[in-house]
Amino acid sequence: MDSKALFDEIELALPEVPMPINAELTFHKTDCLQCEYLRNELEENRDKEITGKLIRYLHMELSCLSSASWRWILPHYLKFSLTPEAVRNTFETQSIIFNLGPDPAFQADTKVRLSSLNQKQITCLVHFLEWLKNHTHWNEYCPEDIDGALKFMRSLTIYP
Repeated sequence: MDSKALFDEIELALPEVPMPINAELTFHKTDCLQCEYLRNELEENRDKEITGKLIRYLHMELSCLSSASWRWILPHYLKFSLTPEAVRNTFETQSIIFNLGPDPAFQADTKVRLSSLNQKQITCLVHFLEWLKNHTHWNEYCPEDIDGALKFMRSLTIYP
């Protein structure tokens, strides 16, 4: 799959949705200072264009986002990962690879974070990872991590 075809699939499978309300932004709702700080930071960006700057900020906070926030940010994040900027600044794409291929201790939490996605959207994430696997830069940069993420994402079932 080429970048254009993947971009089109992202557009179809993951239409943009509004940012969730404040209380639904983070994985931990209370008693977590990091999540409280993240909610405050995201509120400052409510109703603003989602730029590379926000994506760069969020790459370190993906595990703190709720399933609703993952659903909100994924279309923007994945499209950003298709850009030349994402190859120059590898942290953002590398972070989503790690978040989609968690260590066994974090797989249950990751399933909760992805629970707002339907099968079509999960398949889109698999196609994104396959695109990375076939991309010259990403396949050389972190092939084992991509393979781990593909294995985990292919194992997901949305409906029991």
